[in-house]
Amino acid sequence: MLASDFWDWYDKEILEISEIENDLKTYEQIFQEIEENYFNGFHKNTGRKRDRNNLSDQNSFKRTKEYYFKKISKRDVYPDWNGIQKVLFSWEQGTKSFRDAYYFLKDVASRSGNASLIKTLDEINPKQTIFSEKQSCSWDDFHSWHQLRSRELSSLPTDVAERRRGWLWVSAMCVMYGLRPSEIAAVENLEVPWAKDDATIPAITDVNNKDMLLVVGEFTYFGASTKTGQRISRPMVTDKGIWDELHLKDVCLPIYEPNSNKPEVIVRGFSDRFSQSLKRMDCPVSQAYAFRHLANQLGEKYGIPQEIRARILGHSVAVNDRVYKSRKNLKTEIDLLMNHSKQPLSYELALERLEAQGLDFDRDILKIIYQL
Repeated sequence: MLASDFWDWYDKEILEISEIENDLKTYEQIFQEIEENYFNGFHKNTGRKRDRNNLSDQNSFKRTKEYYFKKISKRDVYPDWNGIQKVLFSWEQGTKSFRDAYYFLKDVASRSGNASLIKTLDEINPKQTIFSEKQSCSWDDFHSWHQLRSRELSSLPTDVAERRRGWLWVSAMCVMYGLRPSEIAAVENLEVPWAKDDATIPAITDVNNKDMLLVVGEFTYFGASTKTGQRISRPMVTDKGIWDELHLKDVCLPIYEPNSNKPEVIVRGFSDRFSQSLKRMDCPVSQAYAFRHLANQLGEKYGIPQEIRARILGHSVAVNDRVYKSRKNLKTEIDLLMNHSKQPLSYELALERLEAQGLDFDRDILKIIYQL
C-alpha cells in the first residue's frame, strides 16, 4: 500500500470513527443537558419561567427527570441498548410508569448520538393499557356524608372538631368549585377583597360577593405553585341554599406546616393530609380528584356550558371532553339525565318554544333574563 493510500484510508475509516465517537454523549452529559434545558424552560400551563428555587419546579424535576436518572447505575458510559432496556423493563409494559419511563429514555437516546437506540425504541409500544382504579362519588353520597360529619362536630373535642371542620370545608370547596385541594390554599380573596385593572372581587366572607367568585392565585401560602396559575372561578352549583348548607362563607382553611425540607413532601403535603382526613372521616372516596369530576357533572346538571366549566376547572375544553366525561359517576349521571328538563332553556330554544305556543313575547325581556 502506498503511503498516500494509507493516509486516505486512515482519514476515511479511522478519523470518521473518531468523529462518531466524539459525537457520543455519556449519561452524565445527557443528564446535565436535560437539567439545564428543564430549568431554562417555562411552565407548560402558565408560561412562567422555571426557577431552581421554586418548590414545585424542584418537585416536578425530581419526579419526571431525576427519578429516572437514579435508575442508571453507571453514568460515565455511553448509553447502549442493554442499559436502556434494563431500566425500561423494570416496569411492567402497559403501565403508566412504563410509558413515562419510555418517553424519558427516548429523550436520552435522542441526545446520545446513537441513532440505533431510537430505531430500537420505535419498535416498542409504550401505550398505557393498565390503569389503576379511579374512584367516583355521587352528589347524594357526598352530601349525606358531609351533613353527617358536620353534625358530629359538636360532640368532638375542640381541637379535633376544628381540624375536621377545616377539611370538611375544603371538601365542600372542591366539590362546589372543582378545585384541586392545594388550589384552595392559594385563594387570594378568602377574607380580603382582590383588585386588579379597576375590578374588585369581594372576599368570600363578604355578603356583597353574591356570586361567590373566587380568585385562585399562582402560589399557595406554603410556597408551592398551582398547576394552572391564576384564574377566577365560580361555583358549579347555582343553588345558593346548597352553598349555605355547606357553609362556604364560613372560611376555615387548615394551616399546613410542612415537617420536611424535601420539595416533594412540601408540595404534596396539603393534599396528602386532606386525603388522610377523608379516610379518617369515612368519606365515600379518598381520591380528591373524584370531587373535581363530581363538580364537573354538577356544572353540567346546572346548565353551565362546557367551555365555562373548563375555564372554572382551569383546563381546555378538549381535556374536559376527553378526561372528565370518561369518569362520570353513574348515580350523578342518572340524576343529570332525569332532571335536565328543570334547567333553564337556552335563549334560542326559549324563543322557539314560545313561538310554537303562539305567544308574542317581548324579546327585550328575554334578553334581560338571559343577560344578553
